[in-house]
Amino acid sequence: MDIELIPATSLRLFKETRVGNEAGARSIIQIEVPSTSVATSFSRNSRPRRRVQTTRPITKDDEDFGKHLLASSSSIYFGTSKKYPRSIVWRNLEGGKVLELRSADLSKSDRETKEATCLLQLVFPSAIRTGGVALTDAGDHDSLSLFVLTRGSDLYTFTIRRDFFCSTEASEEDINKWCKTFKPSSFSISTPYRLAAETSLQVIVSLSDGRLLHLTRGPGEDGSLWHETTYSDGQWGSSLRGLVRWQGSNVVKFDGAALEQETPAGIALSSDRKHAFVVCLNHTLKVWNLDVARSVFSTDILGQKREPHEISKVMLDPGIVHKVQVFQADTITDGDLYYVMTFSPHGLGQFKIWAVRDPDEGALGIRDLFPELTIRPPDPDPSPESKTIWKVADFKVRSAGKGKEMEMWILMRSNRSYRLYHLKFDMYNFAIFWRDDWSMTASETLDQHPQPHVSDDGPEDFRDLWLSFFLQPGRYPETVLGTALSMYSVARKLKSPAKPNSSLKERMCSVIASNIRLREIDKGRMDFKKYQADINKEWIIFWQDVRDLNNSRWDVLSLAYDEITDMPWVVFADGYSAIRDCSRIETLAHNTSADLAKSLNLLESPSIGIEEDTEPKLPDELAVLVEAAAAFRKSFNYSLRQTCNTVLTTELWQDPLYSVPVRMQSFYDQCNFAEEVADICITDLEASLESIGGYSGLETESFLAIINDLPRMSADASDLSISKFGLKVLVQGAREMIDLHERVLLDLLIMVVFLNAEIDTEEYAMENLDATKVYVVLLDLLKQYQMMQWLANNVRPYKEEPEPQAPGTTSTIGGQKSTKKSSSETSTVLENLFAMDPKPQAYSQQSQSTALTRSIQDVLKWVIGGNEPTITLDSVLVHVQCNLLANNDIELAADFLRYQPSTAWATYIKGRLYLVRGEFTEAAIYFKKAAFKLSRPKPDFDYQSASHNLLSPLEAAHLGNGLTSYYTHVLTLFESSQCSSYTSSFAQLALQLLPSTNTDQTSPLLVSLFHASLSTYDFSTAFSALCRHPNPTTLVPSLVVSMLSNNETSRLLSFPFPPTLHPAVDAFLLRKAQSSVLEPNESSRIPKYYNILSAWRLRHNDFRGAAAALLERLQRLQKLSTRAGQSNDGGEGVIEGYLAVINLLACAGEGWVLSGGDEGAKIGNGEKRRVVTIKDVRKGYQDELDRRSMIENGRFGFGYTNGEEDELDVL
Repeated sequence: MDIELIPATSLRLFKETRVGNEAGARSIIQIEVPSTSVATSFSRNSRPRRRVQTTRPITKDDEDFGKHLLASSSSIYFGTSKKYPRSIVWRNLEGGKVLELRSADLSKSDRETKEATCLLQLVFPSAIRTGGVALTDAGDHDSLSLFVLTRGSDLYTFTIRRDFFCSTEASEEDINKWCKTFKPSSFSISTPYRLAAETSLQVIVSLSDGRLLHLTRGPGEDGSLWHETTYSDGQWGSSLRGLVRWQGSNVVKFDGAALEQETPAGIALSSDRKHAFVVCLNHTLKVWNLDVARSVFSTDILGQKREPHEISKVMLDPGIVHKVQVFQADTITDGDLYYVMTFSPHGLGQFKIWAVRDPDEGALGIRDLFPELTIRPPDPDPSPESKTIWKVADFKVRSAGKGKEMEMWILMRSNRSYRLYHLKFDMYNFAIFWRDDWSMTASETLDQHPQPHVSDDGPEDFRDLWLSFFLQPGRYPETVLGTALSMYSVARKLKSPAKPNSSLKERMCSVIASNIRLREIDKGRMDFKKYQADINKEWIIFWQDVRDLNNSRWDVLSLAYDEITDMPWVVFADGYSAIRDCSRIETLAHNTSADLAKSLNLLESPSIGIEEDTEPKLPDELAVLVEAAAAFRKSFNYSLRQTCNTVLTTELWQDPLYSVPVRMQSFYDQCNFAEEVADICITDLEASLESIGGYSGLETESFLAIINDLPRMSADASDLSISKFGLKVLVQGAREMIDLHERVLLDLLIMVVFLNAEIDTEEYAMENLDATKVYVVLLDLLKQYQMMQWLANNVRPYKEEPEPQAPGTTSTIGGQKSTKKSSSETSTVLENLFAMDPKPQAYSQQSQSTALTRSIQDVLKWVIGGNEPTITLDSVLVHVQCNLLANNDIELAADFLRYQPSTAWATYIKGRLYLVRGEFTEAAIYFKKAAFKLSRPKPDFDYQSASHNLLSPLEAAHLGNGLTSYYTHVLTLFESSQCSSYTSSFAQLALQLLPSTNTDQTSPLLVSLFHASLSTYDFSTAFSALCRHPNPTTLVPSLVVSMLSNNETSRLLSFPFPPTLHPAVDAFLLRKAQSSVLEPNESSRIPKYYNILSAWRLRHNDFRGAAAALLERLQRLQKLSTRAGQSNDGGEGVIEGYLAVINLLACAGEGWVLSGGDEGAKIGNGEKRRVVTIKDVRKGYQDELDRRSMIENGRFGFGYTNGEEDELDVL
């Protein structure tokens, strides 16, 4: 009697990390493959074209999107060589006419400097056949051998060097040198159906008439010629009748070919390469001996005997690649050399395992290992009421060896839904393993989140909510959003009003808003509520297009397994899922406590301990808490959940003022749990905790066991480095882990707050739960994860680490250094700042699935300081802020400001941010707050490296070196920002604290104070700084010019200049007077330097000097008036000048003054100095009056020439 083996409930022990095909790709190299047709060969334009692109093609609708971006078939080839790149993805696009190749390696050797970021697209003249692609390593391992069968019955052989994926220049070589074509003679009689590559020198092709074609070539041959050997049930090629088959009613039409029932649909080779195991369309397993060219065994794939008329009922689908898997056990049992697994899709599906002793002995050498067992695949939906039909899409068995157990992966599919199952087994207890030990993969991903909840009462704008949802990193690629936007526009006949080069964000806003009009309710009143509701509806419609397009990207195509690294991959139409182990919290969150209790044997650690003196906890006990907390918070309405988030943010990032119990009670009160939480929710919470003893069964150690999930980073650094593609997988996995861990922590926190306030009473005493301790630990962890969530969700242009500044230089206003950045590539802050630093975990002693999870945990651990206990969260937060400022990401730095602690170093960095933003008052406040602590010596702290080179070495030297040095640094910052008021303020602070004997620092401080005071018109402070300066004469010109240009002449003259400065002021005023431009009518707004000079000399009782200044002015005015042809209009200044000189000479006692010569530069013809008495001046004054009288009467014309009077002409 047959025993039906149906797998029981499966634990979710694996997690998929999903990335799109665009991940890690920078260039797309498209090359036309030469055609074999005669017409094309002789065409003038037959030379293959090659072009390089950096972006995917723009698609306008879902059909165009599917054609250019979604693969019809795809898989991953994992090379046997360790040379990079080793993992190659191939994808069929555009109806099979384009074959795309790219690297999917997660890591590479440390010695490898190149990055495989190029996508290679081969454009064929005719479409590729289904199942017509095969890859192997070439003999030299430096290249890959690619074999392609097209519908034109051509076999293409490509020798693709690995550097094709690393450099766009590498593939510039003539394609005819690395691409060869061959058309086997058998293809003229039969149609090729399936292709399998045994090695780079041997290829097997299944033909439509049921035969196998074995193609071989020599080591030095390039693939333009192959040796053909055909295999059939009769004599090999002995007669034409053996080659030409009669096409009767037993043929199946597929892909333009008529397939016989015996056509091989799946091919697998034995490990010794001597036998081929073939699954045929007629539900038959055949074994071929490749050495003697004959069939040695044939049976139904389920070992059943069928009548000829029954074969049509079990015919296999020719459109599916039907796998037959050869694998080995760890020990030889009953003389079995290896095993073969087949699968029949009919009915509920059934596997069969064949034990192979000697395949050449037929039924004596191949036997059904478990004839009494009906081996069923796992059923994802075993409920009898379910109408969902699940089918096995693919499976993979890993052979045992080198201490590894046998493993099996099964990919189940129902439309777009899929499940991936895993089993470890041996042949001795196969039935028990198959029934009880299955595990599966949790498929929760970030792009599966529901649409954002939009509420009229919400604080955020509808548009901002939708934009943040659509543009969240890793959720939707630009290809999806751009295509959906085009579909939306076409459906509504809209045109984007945005600029042609506008960003996708701008185009989304403008197109969607353009379809809605703001309407009036009454005269003068606009219906804004209706307008907002209509816009939200349009966003929902747009999201539905986005969702449908994005879902089409995740159609399952195949399952790939890397036997070297022991890691499975699920391949989709436009992406891949790396399958990794679940972390501890992920295991608890994705499984029920009941399932965990049944399958503890499948867990790596069946118990979890915290400390040596505490009792370990079972995972199913911990899962009870996780389940209860998640269900409790899920029962909240949207408004209460948002209130909890708001209160939590305040609690996390504001300095606590009260004790922990008071804060917990305040949390409870602010959320209004007493009114908002329904009685049914409390009842359900109590029921969910019954399995651990209810409320009294809650223990502090249980909570700590759950949240203690990040292990120490491995002390042994691997010799690997992360690849660009691997970095995208790593960051996406980190984002998913952060998201789930944060949810679990928040669930637990809400439950603890509620239980502490409402349940922990005398009636329900929770004696074993220290709620305050758990509350504090949860808050600390939530701080870390909220910070990491921000890092993972914010994007900036990709930048490399800024170069350190040379000593003695000062940072720019924004702190921006010379960085290398990509023109369009972006990355999250988490990726750019942290994810590239830790070494990826090696897969030599563990599977890649385990290594990937631990590498993700290493990144999260690295973010919060790694294994270094001295690194605190506060220092990490400031470290991030410094990096943002150093890279001039000002908007991100402003957004990250809410996470900054209140330490002195963080306060100083806040000041730097406000300084960059031009908010100088706030910057000054924060600089002053940080002054005392940052001025104290801190020898173990490197300010320059801690600031991410935001501080130059010179700036860093000012910190920890006293208040004067600190204030000097701050005034320099304000000075470079051209903020004179605070430059002056901090210069005065620095001077107040500076010893008077320290002249080296005094001078530059006084200069800064002086110039800053002039800029703010604080002339008293400027004068004070000038007088205190060791060399004040250098500052005199600036003070005089600034004050005179601001009409502060009286104030300048009133300043008590020391006698030592009088000559400097006098000399400067004289130079300015002699270089000034005079106008006859004296109407210029330029300061009257002669008058000012005279006033300066009068201020210091130098009457003769004052007279000399005005006399010189008088002489210049006379010459200027004569040259300009002035008569009386502009000469009033001359009369006034005479009177002023006469008065001054009279006051001088002895009425004389020296004129010309050394008083200044030579004026006019450079006369010699002479004595001018008051009598001479009075005579000149009288002559001037007489001349003016004659002119007024109109009797004479006159002028001065070279200082002499011309003769008067009587009119």
